[in-house]
Amino acid sequence: MDNKEIERKYFVKCLPDDIYIEKIEEISQIYLYRDKNSTIRIRKMIINENVEYIYTVKTQGNIETEGKIGNKYEIESNISKESFEDLSLNKIGNQINKTRYVIPIKGNLKVEIDVYHDYLEGFLTAEVEFPNEEEANNFIKPQWFGKEIGYKEFSNGKLSSMNEKEFKSKVSQDLLNDNLFVIEKLKNISKNY
Repeated sequence: MDNKEIERKYFVKCLPDDIYIEKIEEISQIYLYRDKNSTIRIRKMIINENVEYIYTVKTQGNIETEGKIGNKYEIESNISKESFEDLSLNKIGNQINKTRYVIPIKGNLKVEIDVYHDYLEGFLTAEVEFPNEEEANNFIKPQWFGKEIGYKEFSNGKLSSMNEKEFKSKVSQDLLNDNLFVIEKLKNISKNY
């Protein structure tokens, strides 16, 4: 799959009562290469009991609005479990493990709430992908979204290069504590999924 990826990323203040979870994905993500303009990563994705292994190359597109809108080209292909395991031996940084909750929002858009695990425990982000730059620029965030965080400090690639101490120096304990309420609500709602 070859496409342009246009997205915006936010913290989450709370969840609305009428939230609907469309899909839950368990993701393990490993970076193999990273420079200023591109990244190569592999992912293991579990959706309902189906397991997929994906090889992804991302290259920089235009970065606009001071890094708030991520605009890159992405090429993905499925790989075998054996290839995933072989490639993972060449990882750089930490493996990122997260649970992704896919939630429909207005205008046929979907928000992907990523709840991180292990050394990133208590961290979560909301990301919205857009079909074009105009929609991304005109997007009015829902009230339950928090501050827009962009891609400079909290991209998955950046997170994978931090250890727990470095990560905790970038986020407040209050943010992580507040996130626990959102995470608990997601877990409760997902029991009905």
